Amino acid sequence: MTQASSQLSLNGSRLVRFLTELAVTDVEISHSHFAGRLGQLIDLADSITLSSAHSKLPTMAFEPATVATAAVTDKFMSIRTTIIRSVISSFDPAAGASRIKLPVPRAESPSDTAAAYEPYLRFYRAHQREFDLRIQRLQLQVREAATGLSPELAQLAALDSVLNDTLTLHTRKFFTAIPRLLGKHFEQLAGEYPPMELHERFCDDMQGLLLAEIETRLLPVLGLIEALNTHTDKNTYE
Repeated sequence: MTQASSQLSLNGSRLVRFLTELAVTDVEISHSHFAGRLGQLIDLADSITLSSAHSKLPTMAFEPATVATAAVTDKFMSIRTTIIRSVISSFDPAAGASRIKLPVPRAESPSDTAAAYEPYLRFYRAHQREFDLRIQRLQLQVREAATGLSPELAQLAALDSVLNDTLTLHTRKFFTAIPRLLGKHFEQLAGEYPPMELHERFCDDMQGLLLAEIETRLLPVLGLIEALNTHTDKNTYE
C-alpha cells in the first residue's frame, strides 16, 4: 500500500461502513465520490504547498542510517495492540481498573437524551485523545525510520509529512464529528429499548466504532510500514 492509497482508503474503511450501518450518516461509499471530496478539501494554497514539496523531492539530500525494519514493524504492531486492548478493557469491568471509565447505566429511561448521552460523549472523546497522542507519535517514529533507509523512502517520508500537515485540519473535523453522529444513534436506541438493554446495545456499537476508528487512523502509518517492508524484501532478494 502506498502512502497515497492509504490516505484514500478512508472512503472504503470499516469506519465509514460502520457509520453507514448505524444509519447516522448518508456518506456515499464510492472511490469517485471520496476522491472528489478530497479534491475539494485541498485548496489553492495547499495545492501550491504540495506541488512545491513534490518538485523538491528529487533534490533532497539523503543521509543513510542503520534501521532495523523488523523492529519498526514490531513497534507498529505493539502500539496497535496496546491501543486496541485499551479500548476493549475499558468496556470490561472484570478487566480491572481502566484510566478511561465507562459510564454506569441508568436505572430508568432518560427523559433528556442529550444529558444522558453526555457521559458516553466524554468517554468516546477521551479515547480519541489517546488515539491522537499515540498514533501521531508512532507516525513520526516510522517516518523518521523511513528517512534513513533509501532516497525513495526519504522522499516518501517528506511527502507524508506535507500531506499530513495539509489534511490534518480536515481529518480532525471528520473524527470530531463521529461522537456527534454517535449521539444520534444513542437517541434512536433510547426510544426503542429499556435502560439496561440500551446501555448494552449502545456500548457494543460504540466499541465497534472505536475499533474501526483505530483502523482508519492507522492507515497512513500502515502505508509507511508497508513501504519499509517492500524496500527490505526487495533488497533481500536482489
